[in-house]
Amino acid sequence: MRVLCLTNLYPSADDPLFGCFVKEQVEDIRALGVDVEVCCFDGRRDRTEYFRAVGRFRRAAASDRFDLVHAHYGLTGAVALTQRRAPVVTTFWGSDTFIPWQRRVSYVVARLTVPLFVSAQGRLRLSRPDAAVVPSAVDTQRFRPRPRDEARRLLGWDEEGIYVLLPGPRASVMKNAALFDATLKSLPAWLQARQVALEGYSRDEAALVMNAVDVTLMTSLSEGSPIAVRESLACETPVVSVHVGDVPTLLGGLPGCAVRERRPAALAAAVLDALQSGRTGALRARAEQYSRERVAREVLRVYERVVREGV
Repeated sequence: MRVLCLTNLYPSADDPLFGCFVKEQVEDIRALGVDVEVCCFDGRRDRTEYFRAVGRFRRAAASDRFDLVHAHYGLTGAVALTQRRAPVVTTFWGSDTFIPWQRRVSYVVARLTVPLFVSAQGRLRLSRPDAAVVPSAVDTQRFRPRPRDEARRLLGWDEEGIYVLLPGPRASVMKNAALFDATLKSLPAWLQARQVALEGYSRDEAALVMNAVDVTLMTSLSEGSPIAVRESLACETPVVSVHVGDVPTLLGGLPGCAVRERRPAALAAAVLDALQSGRTGALRARAEQYSRERVAREVLRVYERVVREGV
């Protein structure tokens, strides 16, 4: 099988973590014997990149050598529809089902392509309740438990402190750093909890960070299937979160983990419970349900159905 992957989410030398989950999925699908060619672009700073991407994509797709196109993100799915030689699968990653103007584009794309969602919440937002849901994968080999004091020494952190992680860059509006800060201020002063943002780290360093912190606190305005939550669980670090994406399902029943309303006091209380709970293998066991190979096989089953049925 030959697949053309079109994505506006992909790592670069300047931003090695951006879209790393797409790159890893491509690698995993290739490992299953699929021939995948990647056509990527970055439209974050310049929206006209989408128009330039149309030309590059159409040239790449001009032959009949691809069995299907896999577009990542709703706006990219619109670019993929500029060719009609091969069927298009579009993965909707989260904000493309939430931000109003993007949601309007995604609504159309979800009807003209074969939609894949990373959470049931996303497919309900676009009124495609019967569409397939394939959650984000976690690299359980890289993200694995290791002694917290060892991880802190390698990062140069205080081995005795309390650290709480914001799983994303503070500058991202979607990560809602204001609620994160307010929650930490609601913790007892004697804890002297320190905040850490997941930004500026390599993938291997991110794995150290996940082991070094005491709790991951997600305060995002919107998410699809946040990989950082799975990575935290894979390192046996508890997660406290607001109700976003597939997080309630992911954290359900896990010791030390909780989903709470968007109030600093409620989130702070859950963080205190997480600190008392500590680490447990149940968190890692949950993360292993979303290993890279398992998720890649689910995506491949969608590919096979699309090619077989010609949809």
